[in-house]
Amino acid sequence: MNNRWFVFTGVLLGVTAHMTMQTLVATILPAISAQLGDSHLYSWVFTGYLLMSTITVPLFSKLADLYGYKLSFLLGLLLFLLASLLCGLASSLAFLVGARLVQGIGAGMIAPVTMALISMLFPLTKERAKAMSLFAAVQMLSNVLGPILGGVIAATLGWSVAFFMVAPLCVISFVIIYFCQFGPVPGRGETKPRVDYAGAFLLGGAIAAFTQTWSLFEQTGWTFTTTLLLAASVIMIILLVRQEKKHPDPILSQAMLRIPQVSLSSLSALLAGILNFGTIFILPLFSVATFANDPAKSSYFLLPFTVGVSIGAIASGFLLQKISYQSLAQISWCFAIAGFSGIGLAGALTLPVFWSFLFAVSIGCGIGSLMPTFLLPAQNAVKENQQATVSGLIQISRNIGGTIGIPLLTSLLVFTRSLQQEALQYGIVFFTLALLSCLGFAVGSKLKV
Repeated sequence: MNNRWFVFTGVLLGVTAHMTMQTLVATILPAISAQLGDSHLYSWVFTGYLLMSTITVPLFSKLADLYGYKLSFLLGLLLFLLASLLCGLASSLAFLVGARLVQGIGAGMIAPVTMALISMLFPLTKERAKAMSLFAAVQMLSNVLGPILGGVIAATLGWSVAFFMVAPLCVISFVIIYFCQFGPVPGRGETKPRVDYAGAFLLGGAIAAFTQTWSLFEQTGWTFTTTLLLAASVIMIILLVRQEKKHPDPILSQAMLRIPQVSLSSLSALLAGILNFGTIFILPLFSVATFANDPAKSSYFLLPFTVGVSIGAIASGFLLQKISYQSLAQISWCFAIAGFSGIGLAGALTLPVFWSFLFAVSIGCGIGSLMPTFLLPAQNAVKENQQATVSGLIQISRNIGGTIGIPLLTSLLVFTRSLQQEALQYGIVFFTLALLSCLGFAVGSKLKV
């Protein structure tokens, strides 16, 4: 294999492209809608991408384990690149939504393979911990910086440039990965693999129905449509369980889910997703409320949060050489608990803004150092030819957490509106996140190597 860190750089460039696109569009949607119209499709520019990048992960994870990580990564990156160019060239919102759906499929191919590639490139746990900490830093910083970049680009160069800007990253990443030698194709064996397409369809459908239930609940509350979607997700889960029991090579192995490290890691990823995406959502709103409802200052608290994420992600790689996953998880969740509790109190007690900035850094440190604590134990608990599958499971859990987190926080803000005091409203939201962090601490304390 060629220089592993050079290959890893190529992987990170691809990750930067698709993770930035995950949140960047949120801030350019108003500019897109103003130019292209069709407001009834407005939300699908954002949710369509997230939906496709989530529901396709189970199938592509399995195919990657069967046919090889390099091929899967390159195909996903190529599809993502072409779809990004089509997004930038879109002349109607319907065309843009279609291109975003394809872009989401490409992202769904890239995400689980990325983590499996890291596992293959760095088989030694300590080396993998360093690489994973850098990966976590890039992933989370891309999520955080996406909205900021989107706002700047939309205001200066136009929204279409936001889609074109990922092209150079994709091209460089593709060239590096294409010309580098990789290990043998994992897990194919001599027999023809039997892919559980029915299981993949049912799992993807259940995830889609469940996430759309929460998305609609955020907008309309509990209605007949949300009830129908929730019922559909339950029915598909029941059918999925039956399908997985009879298929010789299930898309979602019950044996894998029964491994304590995998189930605990999935729950940790779910909680981390709620905190990560929830924080990115709530901090700009809290910033506007803090600075006399000035929208221009919406990113003020995101900046110290970003600094914290960088510190936490990089530090986690070094800490794992000295302490266990369990200890790092406990430290990470404690930083999150302290940060969310502190920023809630700072707002309620009208403390100087400096304290809120400091607590935002603490939140970032906690969230930034979490990824290795739930991904590495899960990868270490399964076979080499299951790395993409288990990585996909962790990615799905994190995405579902993000899908749940934003409607949850929105609902809390709506329900507490009667208090007529923004400081108390946001205090309740932050204390809720602190309680979820306490749950994360309890889960992380059970992680074993």
